[in-house]
Amino acid sequence: MPDDKKLDRATATSFLASKGFNQLDIECILDLTAPYRAAKTEFWPAERIERLAARAYWLGESELPQKRKSAS
Repeated sequence: MPDDKKLDRATATSFLASKGFNQLDIECILDLTAPYRAAKTEFWPAERIERLAARAYWLGESELPQKRKSAS
């Protein structure tokens, strides 16, 4: 997923629900990933949502993409 991909609330909620998160978990993730406003709409960076969601203990590592930085 591109670094600059942004999700609106409906898309982010749908994505997280499809991964097994309940509504309270979804609200927590959205709060913790700090949305920003553009044209009166809140957006969340997809990379931040994926990164936080990937840390959920009930999801396997391969279920959500994670960027891995190479040791340079």
